Amino acid sequence: MSRFQQIRVRVEPVYEKGLAKDFPRLYGLFCGLDPDLAEAEPKPPLYDLVHHLVHLSQQKDLDPGVSQAIGLHGQGIVDLRRQIEEAIGSWKLGQAEKLFNDLDDDFLALEKDLPKDPS
Repeated sequence: MSRFQQIRVRVEPVYEKGLAKDFPRLYGLFCGLDPDLAEAEPKPPLYDLVHHLVHLSQQKDLDPGVSQAIGLHGQGIVDLRRQIEEAIGSWKLGQAEKLFNDLDDDFLALEKDLPKDPS
């Protein structure tokens, strides 16, 4: 590694309407875990929010509907995050882009399966 320079690949968010409107159920759950997320600008990409999903899955008092949705989609999302990280680290950016599309789809499916008003 150079003493004075670094190569960086950065993942940036691209939401149609914004994180809160594109993923309102997840956004509400994640803001419950991390109130600073509500104030963050720009909002982080889904890739950076996977750790919130892991943290959420470890909560003991989860609404049964939330727990079920995370059970259906959570591990797949975590696995995709790991695969994306490996692809980026190997400079396989075309593969990473495909995996990002899969991650988007999995987050959309999770959002759809979450209860509208979890307790």
